[in-house]
Amino acid sequence: MINMKKLTKTDFILYKDCTKNVWLKWHMPDEYKKFEISEFEKALGVMGIEVENEARKLFPNGILVEGRDEKAQALTKKLIAEKTPVIFQAVFSTDKYLAAADVLKWNDEAGMYDLYEIKMSSTDDEDEEEDDKPRKVNKKKERQFEHDISFQTNVAKLCGINFNKKYLLRLNRDYVRYGALNLNKLFEETDKTEILNPTFLSATLTEMESAYTYLSNTNMPAGHCDCFYKGRSAHCTTFSLSNPDAVGYTVHDLNRIGNSKNVLRALLDEGILNIEDVSESDERLKPSKAKKGEPEKKARKQNQVKVYRTKEPMIDYDAIRSELSSLIFPLYFLDYETYPTAIPPFDGYHPYQHIVFQYSLHILTEDMKLTHEELLVIEGDPAGQIVAGLRKNIGNVGSVISWYKKFENSRNKELAKLVPNEAEFLLGLVARTYDLMDIVENQHYVHHGFKGSSSIKKVQPVLVPHLAYKELVVRSGTDAIESYRQIVKGEITGKDLEQKKKDMLTYCKYDTEVMYEIWKFFKNLIQ
Repeated sequence: MINMKKLTKTDFILYKDCTKNVWLKWHMPDEYKKFEISEFEKALGVMGIEVENEARKLFPNGILVEGRDEKAQALTKKLIAEKTPVIFQAVFSTDKYLAAADVLKWNDEAGMYDLYEIKMSSTDDEDEEEDDKPRKVNKKKERQFEHDISFQTNVAKLCGINFNKKYLLRLNRDYVRYGALNLNKLFEETDKTEILNPTFLSATLTEMESAYTYLSNTNMPAGHCDCFYKGRSAHCTTFSLSNPDAVGYTVHDLNRIGNSKNVLRALLDEGILNIEDVSESDERLKPSKAKKGEPEKKARKQNQVKVYRTKEPMIDYDAIRSELSSLIFPLYFLDYETYPTAIPPFDGYHPYQHIVFQYSLHILTEDMKLTHEELLVIEGDPAGQIVAGLRKNIGNVGSVISWYKKFENSRNKELAKLVPNEAEFLLGLVARTYDLMDIVENQHYVHHGFKGSSSIKKVQPVLVPHLAYKELVVRSGTDAIESYRQIVKGEITGKDLEQKKKDMLTYCKYDTEVMYEIWKFFKNLIQ
């Protein structure tokens, strides 16, 4: 059978991550579609289009090539032959490959086109970096972008077109909006020409050939997919289809096993797959030695295996008592819902800065009286109203409790910049915040039902099973994000809008109610 399907740059990048996943996408599309991406992931695609449309404004009078068919390919050839100054989505196709270039800009001096690849990623993907720390480069993603540009360059070359310079164009995380968008500052340009040298391009072409050969085989590849040797969070879309023996509670779920790839591989190669097959005395599960001056590292993996075997939780009563006794009443159980939009819509925001649009607050007094406050803002910049609500609801004394306080505290620091007259109050909240997750994260309470995780979604079903997220309409942070996006974009109106707002408030209220119930569980445990 002749395979008429062509390898795109998207599938090539997916192939480099997990070969079998893309084979299933090519040859078993109906099965692949069963693993449909979420509404939020689809929204990211919409966000990507918005970023590209803004970036195109940097290249006036560009001609857009629509589609990927023969007509689009013919138009591309015509525009290139005419030395059209700027071309958007130029299409290059061979019998094996198909690529579209985001922007081609004619370079008179070189007598060739420069290539610009637009990415919705920012120059820093480390969301929680503190302002006084240097930006980190996501090396894996950077190399992925380079292979992306290299793929396009190779396909164009096979079509007889050589590019001059190759640029990566993406959002500049350091840009802060004031007034109209300054596109020259919003986007940052990185010259990748030197990195994408002939040796790199040749190596990529060899990989492209291998990918096409692999994907052209109509027989399903035997065995596990490439993700079999990765931690659970790094698994591909179709992992359960390719690895039906590894969908239960396996070594892939060992705490932070993704950072111990050699250990994971060794266990799997020895046939140790399920948690019950793991020995808690296995030396490989022991934590590395702490550096001089650092506290001793927790035996997380060993504890995880031990509680699974005994089905009895490990409890450090003294540590839990010490943690909770440090809290000052009234207790404020606080949770934010936020929207990290790529293009900053309001003054004072940078790309992907979280817009805090909602909070839930359960307040517990020393006499055990529990009340609830909440606020959802869907019009304009919510910062001022959110801070005013917090100022009204939170007194000057009392501990603020969150789950993974790093997130809430980062938002408080950002809000302090957006509403500077309340900076002292907001930074005070940071100093007063206690992370309830620490009891689980620091191994003071280890339960086999957590499966090595300290996520509230894993802890809640074990400690407070009467509160079930699955019963909610909006049941996760990503659902809340998508709901906010739909509302502000006008995609939900009328009665549907009012119901959606109720669903969002119910979900956020659940988060703080769950925190209160978990606190109460631990409090009762030490009495």
